[in-house]
Amino acid sequence: MKKENEKYYKIGEVAEMLGVHEDTLRNWDEQGLVIADRVGTRKDRRYTAEHIKQIKEKGLVSDLSRRQPARRDYSDYTKEQLIKELQLLSKQRKYGLVWEDKLEEVVERCKREAPILKSVSEMSVAGKEGEQKHIMIEGDNYHALQVLNYTHKGKIDVIYIDPPYNTGNQSWVYNNSYVEKDDQFRHSKWLSFMTKRLWLAKHLLKDDGLIVTTIDDYELFTLGLLMDDIFLEQNRIGFLVVESNPRGRTTNKFFATSHEYWLVYAKNIEKAVISNLPLTDEQEGLFKFEDDISKYRLLPFRRSGGLSTPEERPNSYYPIYYDPKRGKIDVQKDDGLIEILPIDNAGGKRVWRQTKPSLMQAVERGDIVIKEGRSGYVVYMKDRIKQGRKAKTVWIDPKYDASSHGTVLVDKILGKRNSFDYPKSIFAVLDILDILSSDKKEAVILDFFAGSGTAGHAVLELNKKDGGNRQFILCTNNENNNGNGHGGVAEGVCQPRIKKVMKGYKKKGSGEKVEGLGGSLEYLKTEFVDVEHVDRVPDRQRLEFTHEAGHVIALKENTFTELEKNDWYQIFTDEVDKYVGIYFRENLKKLEDLEKKILEKMEVKLYIFSHGSTDDWKNDYAEYENVSVEDIPEPILRVYKNLNL
Repeated sequence: MKKENEKYYKIGEVAEMLGVHEDTLRNWDEQGLVIADRVGTRKDRRYTAEHIKQIKEKGLVSDLSRRQPARRDYSDYTKEQLIKELQLLSKQRKYGLVWEDKLEEVVERCKREAPILKSVSEMSVAGKEGEQKHIMIEGDNYHALQVLNYTHKGKIDVIYIDPPYNTGNQSWVYNNSYVEKDDQFRHSKWLSFMTKRLWLAKHLLKDDGLIVTTIDDYELFTLGLLMDDIFLEQNRIGFLVVESNPRGRTTNKFFATSHEYWLVYAKNIEKAVISNLPLTDEQEGLFKFEDDISKYRLLPFRRSGGLSTPEERPNSYYPIYYDPKRGKIDVQKDDGLIEILPIDNAGGKRVWRQTKPSLMQAVERGDIVIKEGRSGYVVYMKDRIKQGRKAKTVWIDPKYDASSHGTVLVDKILGKRNSFDYPKSIFAVLDILDILSSDKKEAVILDFFAGSGTAGHAVLELNKKDGGNRQFILCTNNENNNGNGHGGVAEGVCQPRIKKVMKGYKKKGSGEKVEGLGGSLEYLKTEFVDVEHVDRVPDRQRLEFTHEAGHVIALKENTFTELEKNDWYQIFTDEVDKYVGIYFRENLKKLEDLEKKILEKMEVKLYIFSHGSTDDWKNDYAEYENVSVEDIPEPILRVYKNLNL
């Protein structure tokens, strides 16, 4: 509790004072370690001297959380002060992830310029009426994630990402330069890069949302600790090992690496749901019998192996009585019934798989079958076919080969060789998205390291497979495709691939025609409005930003068809029954014109310029049940401010 006249410190001030990252302070708050006061209408975090004292006393300012250690000058310290400092340091935790945070130009830019979106109509893909509208955003993913924190906070079901592996082989650009193997800050740069994006991504997930990120040996251990730090260790679902290169990496000095790792975390593990993998044809072929209920296979009802003796399971050792003529099965002895005991081939006593009550329930269901064998009667239980099998943590299958079903596939779709370096197998991504979203046919799936667009392709395949209506959001930059001569990644690889998969194409070489999977694509590109400083945007820049923010709002409302834009307002629709009007002037003389065009529509969202947050406009439209009103631009700028302070 703040004392009277006690000073409040902003989160940035405390972070600098203690030499920690602001996200670390937020994480401590969320975990309940040190809970900041919430001040003002925006509930900003504020800290008192008592909060800072708690942090120090709990030993939280340690190597675990330290990002940019404050360099202290100890030259003027007395002996007593130095002893006290050493005692404090000795109490601090030494376990955890430590790196020197490196400034990133794309991040710093957001402190003085606000990202917006522009529609690129010639890169969009039209679909049939009623088909799902998918999203692609060209630009740095940090900027795209900033926008999505306004449009999709708490709306994403699944995030799949395949980030740069930081191999040092000119595969990753940081501040416009490739990060080389001999860069002494290589790992720090990668951790700084990933931390900023993963924190933004966490805000986007629904409470039951899931995230999977792929990686190899170069950053496996750092990424694991980082994911534990951001998403919390208790929300770790598991690590998958996927054999993506069955031939092995022959350039390795010792072992020929053939696998990579897929780290799966939940936003809240108590609410997470993971479905089973579909049965393969081989697995389904094991269920050779069928009755009125389902396909099934027969499994011995007598246990074998561990925990299969009467001493270990006394309640499961008992005689079963059987009448071959009538097919009667019982646990009660009766005249004319044959006694069957769980005796193995060596004459040893075993036990049945179930106790007497459970057996009789299975008999009632028709799930017990008794057949005559060479040395007597054998009891079987029907094992009915399931919808799928629980996914194992090691995935080995020829279909996961990233060369055959990634590199070669992309080349066939685009009709040219070496189209993209190291795309994932379509089947590996399809299977992970299947188990993470099979029960969510309307899921929104985000990939903010989209690259060649494999995640988008997989979503289209998954929708076709189970009739779902999932939507993908792909974010990728338009960097030169690793110098392979095929132009930018976004324009030259990702968009063309998605377009061909939607519309259909002929495979390079064989000329085989592949039918399109349907769907449409809205292609957006990040641009910027100079706001001088995101913390205090002048009125003139507020007006300019509002005038340019239309497609950000269109993304939020899922209404991409622009009907009109003039100096006063802008109108979008989803071409079904929803209309969005944006009025971006202080002068209200044209507001009535906008109202006449949209107020009578079935569903209306009205965004009206305001210098701050206010509910005044909402009262003016109370009589319209079909109309909801929002301020603009303050809610967007507030999001940007909170993300960039």
